Amino acid sequence: MRLDCLIIGYNDTPFSRHLDLVGRKGGQAIEYRTARHDHVRFDGQRLPYMDLLSELDRRRSGAGAGHVGYHIGEVPNLAAVYLTSHLRRHGYEADFVSAFRPEQDRLAALLTERDPVLTVITTTFYVSPGPVIELVEFVRERNPETMVVVGGPLVANLIVDADAATLPWVLAEIGADVYVHDGQGEDTLRRLTAAVRDGRPLEDVPNLLWVRDGETVVSTRRVPENNSLDECAIEWGQFDGADLGPVLQTRTARSCAFKCGFCDYPIRAGALSLASLETIERELDAMAELGATDVVFIDDTFNVPLPRFVDICQLMIRKGYGFRWYSYFRCGNVRGSDMFDLMARSGCAGVFLGIESGDDTVLKAMSKSASVDRYRNGIERLNERGIMSFASFIAGFPGETERTVQHTIDFLNDVAPTFFRIEPWWYNHRAPIHQQAAKYALTGRDFRWRHATMDSAGACDAVDRVFAEVTESLWMPMWNFDFWALPYLLGRGFSPEQVVRLHRLGRDLMVLNDGEDAGTAARRRVAERALVDWYAGVDSRPSRYGSAAGSPTLR
Repeated sequence: MRLDCLIIGYNDTPFSRHLDLVGRKGGQAIEYRTARHDHVRFDGQRLPYMDLLSELDRRRSGAGAGHVGYHIGEVPNLAAVYLTSHLRRHGYEADFVSAFRPEQDRLAALLTERDPVLTVITTTFYVSPGPVIELVEFVRERNPETMVVVGGPLVANLIVDADAATLPWVLAEIGADVYVHDGQGEDTLRRLTAAVRDGRPLEDVPNLLWVRDGETVVSTRRVPENNSLDECAIEWGQFDGADLGPVLQTRTARSCAFKCGFCDYPIRAGALSLASLETIERELDAMAELGATDVVFIDDTFNVPLPRFVDICQLMIRKGYGFRWYSYFRCGNVRGSDMFDLMARSGCAGVFLGIESGDDTVLKAMSKSASVDRYRNGIERLNERGIMSFASFIAGFPGETERTVQHTIDFLNDVAPTFFRIEPWWYNHRAPIHQQAAKYALTGRDFRWRHATMDSAGACDAVDRVFAEVTESLWMPMWNFDFWALPYLLGRGFSPEQVVRLHRLGRDLMVLNDGEDAGTAARRRVAERALVDWYAGVDSRPSRYGSAAGSPTLR
């Protein structure tokens, strides 16, 4: 049967391509300096952690080149699953591809054999059009007739950032037929699918853009969406658990209850919206029925409001689902030990902590609602209960100094979250801090900025310093890894101890990335051997992808 809509999840740019692109900017470019902490040198190759695991698996299994032993795309892309479910609920034939690169064969087969009327590209994780352009070209080559639709945060950001003269050129360069302009967009997609299938004009559908004659942006009327999380919850029973795998993501809320100075998400997403406990229970029941072993809640503030969080934890205890769960967690908003006990009993295996700084003056400048002492208490309670934590930090926010950086180093070594990472501050003009630019003598944007106490190069120096001096917490890289690799690896059969050991051995190798002398080369060989020996003891489940993209399977 012909598809009404095919949805494409994430396109991960190969790290080698990324390293080449940022390397052209010079060794002192922030993008290049950041990439240095996202990979290791292993047997002459520069590999991010997922590629490192795939290489270790290839060697152990004897597989050939192109073996994809590990890929975060094995965790179904939530945006793709959500939109597929939404369209199916309304009677449309829809399917999705979670990750482009390891699923190219399957995507090509769906484009040719099921001839989708619309092909939709989501942009949740993109900050530049490059990955989208590659997808559009791939789709065009295999099905020139399908209508290519692009929506999501990248489109919204381009519309805000580009001027009237630049926007038509940028959209034409991306090459889609239609762009969805809405902070949510699922109902716009439903209306667009209906209009195209029924032969009605696009002008009848709100929240659309397209480029006419390569130089004029045509837009339909704006009707901002406010979709109910209860009415639009994923109907997991529409899917086959064997296709989805053991690690699933969901959300119980939209937007964020806080207004941190560096973040514009609450501005874009609107007021905090919550799913009911009944909807959450229905979703979790279905996910357990599908065989989920690990469930990730992507809510920005999963434990806010706190009484609702208590209800969710008690629900998971009462139902005895048996899966592990993970979430963003505002540990500064929880003070008593009882809440941490409840989390442990309900199956919490790991949490993402947006700590941002180990200095109270910087936290105040960020408009964070917690203090260093409250963060310390929260991490200590998590450690006591064996709940793994990943603490995320920003270097260089206005007010940052060498002294405040030292406070962050001391904090990390004192409280010892399981994993951590620190990144240079990204100056987003849409974030609240931009309104205080004069106060902090703040100029520039993105990764090129300066303020009264630091500049972006100094922030990179701070990242290097924190990386070098923190010894009691383990560095977790970002590139196709990040905190969400934790549920993925545990779902593949790793033990928590093996995940920790991977990061310890990985850091031992990462610190040798830049050395070329004979002594460093010898130490690198010892570190490589330690990784090979470690992986020999890992008994993980087979990858869904295997060698290259494998033979396509049509759902």
